[in-house]
Amino acid sequence: MINNLLKFFLLKNTLFLKIILVFTLPAIGMLYFSSVLVYEKIDTLAEVSNIQKNIQYINATQKLVDSLEKERGYSAIYSGAEKFKEKLDKQRIITNEMYANYLKKSIHFKNQTEIVVNIKKVQSNFYSLELMRNEVNNKKNNSFESFKKYSYLNELLLDSIYSLRPIHFAAEFNNKFSYLLNLLLQNEYIAIERGLSSILITSKINNPEIHKELIKSYTKQLINKKQFLLKAELDEVNKYNQEVKLTIENDIQEIRKKLESYRSRDYPDINVWWDLSSQKIDSLENVYDYVTVKVLKLARDLENDAYLAQILSLTFLLVSFITLISLLFVLRSIIFNEQRSFTKIKKQQDVYKLLNKTNKFLLKIDNEKLLFNKICKLISENNSMTFGFIYKKTKEHNMKLIAQQGELKELLTTKLIDENNKNDNLITKVLNEKRNVIIPDFEVDNISVLSDVASLFDIKSAAAFPIMKFNNIVSVLVLYSNVKNFFDEEIEILFEKMINDMTHALEKMDYEKNRLKQEAELRLASYAFESNEPMIITNSEASIINANTAFCNVMGYTKQDVIDRNPNMFKSKHQNKEFYDKLWSDLLNEGSWSGVIYNTKKNKEKIPLRSTITAIKDDNGDITHFLGQYIDISEDIDKQKVLEYQATHDNLTGLPNRLLLLDRIEHAITKVTRHNILGGLVFIDLDNFKEINDTLGHDVGDSLLIMVAKKIRETVREEDTIARIGGDEFIVLADCIGASKEEAKFNMQRLSEKIKFSLNSIIEIDGHKNISTPSIGVTLFSDASIGAKDIIKQADTAMYVAKKQGKNSIEFFD
Repeated sequence: MINNLLKFFLLKNTLFLKIILVFTLPAIGMLYFSSVLVYEKIDTLAEVSNIQKNIQYINATQKLVDSLEKERGYSAIYSGAEKFKEKLDKQRIITNEMYANYLKKSIHFKNQTEIVVNIKKVQSNFYSLELMRNEVNNKKNNSFESFKKYSYLNELLLDSIYSLRPIHFAAEFNNKFSYLLNLLLQNEYIAIERGLSSILITSKINNPEIHKELIKSYTKQLINKKQFLLKAELDEVNKYNQEVKLTIENDIQEIRKKLESYRSRDYPDINVWWDLSSQKIDSLENVYDYVTVKVLKLARDLENDAYLAQILSLTFLLVSFITLISLLFVLRSIIFNEQRSFTKIKKQQDVYKLLNKTNKFLLKIDNEKLLFNKICKLISENNSMTFGFIYKKTKEHNMKLIAQQGELKELLTTKLIDENNKNDNLITKVLNEKRNVIIPDFEVDNISVLSDVASLFDIKSAAAFPIMKFNNIVSVLVLYSNVKNFFDEEIEILFEKMINDMTHALEKMDYEKNRLKQEAELRLASYAFESNEPMIITNSEASIINANTAFCNVMGYTKQDVIDRNPNMFKSKHQNKEFYDKLWSDLLNEGSWSGVIYNTKKNKEKIPLRSTITAIKDDNGDITHFLGQYIDISEDIDKQKVLEYQATHDNLTGLPNRLLLLDRIEHAITKVTRHNILGGLVFIDLDNFKEINDTLGHDVGDSLLIMVAKKIRETVREEDTIARIGGDEFIVLADCIGASKEEAKFNMQRLSEKIKFSLNSIIEIDGHKNISTPSIGVTLFSDASIGAKDIIKQADTAMYVAKKQGKNSIEFFD
């Protein structure tokens, strides 16, 4: 079943295919990656486990080589020194034991061809060792030849170590393994020197070939020593220098010189030489044991890490598998949901087509009857619609049926006449409740007048929508569908959109009729418009459509300058937002407003105008135009008061400026001194104000300053003075803030926090995000010992401390 559904949806919807790929491919990739990772970690663990086998084999080989070295030495000097016979016999027993142990450790490498070949070579040469031992016992052997056979066997053993495979993922171990071999080789060549030198000392014969082999052993010792010291770690080098003492090296060097002189009388005592060389061999073995301990620890650490990595990779594999299974269940749910939604989407697409066709003629049509007939025709063409009609209310409060001709129209006309006085059909329910009415299933709900013939005409669901015009129901659209639950929430929203578009079209038709009528009326009124009194006319959206010559002369603009502009182009900063809110409230609620308004002329000069603004309405009471009539009263206003106000107040915010503030501070100092109370002064500086001006423009900066002034004015007491003394600097003067310093400081702290909270509540400025915060400095004063300017400086100093604290903070001057 799932396969069939997948085929269906993959053919119908390429987006669904992409969803499947996006969901499943990463999960499959994770599963593949985790499987590879698990395989690698298992392989790594197997490799790491080989480390222990390699170490065991190396140790067994080293012990066997060490035993053969001693046996080789004793055999070499046995013919010249009978006293070594007992040591030789004991050493042979030890060699046999070491060989048996070596064979046990060798069985682990049966699958590694190269090392198996070397082990077999060792075995075949060890079998012939017994014959050579008999020759030594009977003193029928050549000491040097026997020595070379022992050396060859040791060479095979050491070569077998070289044939061990490197361990993957263990570079540090492989490195230690390499210089561990350098130690073994150095030890072997010292043992070779010990044996060859012993032959020379006991035989008293100068054999050039032995001297040649001795020189070779010296060279090999030096090479392997350098290799070890170069690759070994610092503590291992220190261990080497500690064990292999310089005195032993020097003594051995002296004996070498004597042997190289070819004078048998200068040869040292065999026991002295044997003990000396054995000390060096033992020292190297101590170094070997030290390094071996570190190698074993490293091997254990690698094995632990490998076990942990394997556990983690197995966990990842399990999570990936569970994720994939979960995704498969999710996709299964998506497939069935897609199957359910496919029909739903197809249904919505059909309705969208209906809406698109409707929108094409809604903008062009200008006749209501033609509009309704066109809508009914389009509904009848929809495959999911059995029938659709519009019932239109007439002036006589009757209903007129508009629908496609046919049996259902005739049946509906008859039934609606019979049911006209009843409240149990779709149309009357919509009219009474003023809302959409949906019948999901005709078998359950029989509210429609067609319920008794629903099965005959394949009607399974229905919906009725009120058609509004200027908030009044003028018609009802009724739709019947051949699908149960066809009018779900989404379809209802789509048809509501169509109803809204129809409402807009009907209202537009009425607007057009009224516009033509009003234009005729305005044409008559225009003759009276061109009088000596300044006047403007705007449309309902407050865009100027006409201004007479008198208005243009007073304001200094041409008619072309003001047409299609909003009258707020003349607005000055003289009057605040509350003034204009009151103006519009009176105009919209009362129909007119009269008063003095301060406008700005083209040359930026303020002009006071006595104004009367009247709202012109149509027959329905809707505003269509505004008429403004003005009288220039500049000469009637006391110019001195205007000048005085401008001299003491900030032009932008209307707040007192520095001049007026200093005067009020002097009064406050006199007051607090007389009444023995404290006053306070708050210095506010806006952080990031320059950035706002530079990035958003000075208009936005001015808007912010006006908002800040308003917020502070709303926060402080009526008796407090608010002043703007600079670009973004404000001061609040409170001349009676407390009877004691503690009380005054507490009250000023609360006041400052309220101001800070109020200014931080400014989120947007003209649609832009506000990035400005206040830095606030506070100072107190209680007598005339400090002047007004010094009080401002104290608060200014505290404000700069607040800025240094990270801005948006409050600091007191101490």
